[in-house]
Amino acid sequence: MNLHLGCGDIYLEGFINIDIKGFGVKQSGLELDRNKTTLDKYFKYSFGTPRRPVMVDSQMNLTKPWYEKYQDVDQIVMISCLEHFSKQEGAFIVSEVKRVLRPGGKFLVSVPDVRAQIEMYHDSDPEWCMELLYCNGKDVHSFHKWGYTEESFKKLWGKNYTIEKVSIIKHAYPMLQFEVTKLKSLTS
Repeated sequence: MNLHLGCGDIYLEGFINIDIKGFGVKQSGLELDRNKTTLDKYFKYSFGTPRRPVMVDSQMNLTKPWYEKYQDVDQIVMISCLEHFSKQEGAFIVSEVKRVLRPGGKFLVSVPDVRAQIEMYHDSDPEWCMELLYCNGKDVHSFHKWGYTEESFKKLWGKNYTIEKVSIIKHAYPMLQFEVTKLKSLTS
């Protein structure tokens, strides 16, 4: 089983696509092909293209205990989403990822690289820098509530996980991207 958390308007094939809002794929009758993609073509539309309808397989509030059907998960993808939650909510989401991932399972995640964004844009384009840091505020979900550094992200995991910086997808601005793997033999 593979989960795509906070999918927004990107529907990953081979994943259960989850967001707090959106149209149920089976009930919507909307054309899904515009949203459907694969991880290697995650952002198939150029940055700034108008958004498409949010299509989900399941609506779920990630800050509440996750549905019991999500157990023994092979892979979880969360792109440009974790920063939309407070520090405490992010820690809860990570605890749920830890709980549902099977040993050997992977969590692929990207979060804004706050340090790099500030260094890159604070003098040249302060407005763009502020939007990268805080998001665009287009709706109640379009705000960044917390930021991560490589060190603060790694602190969330403990010793039963390996964390590697990787390149999952191409972004239009600086991001930290990690592959977190749950060890097969857990130590206490």
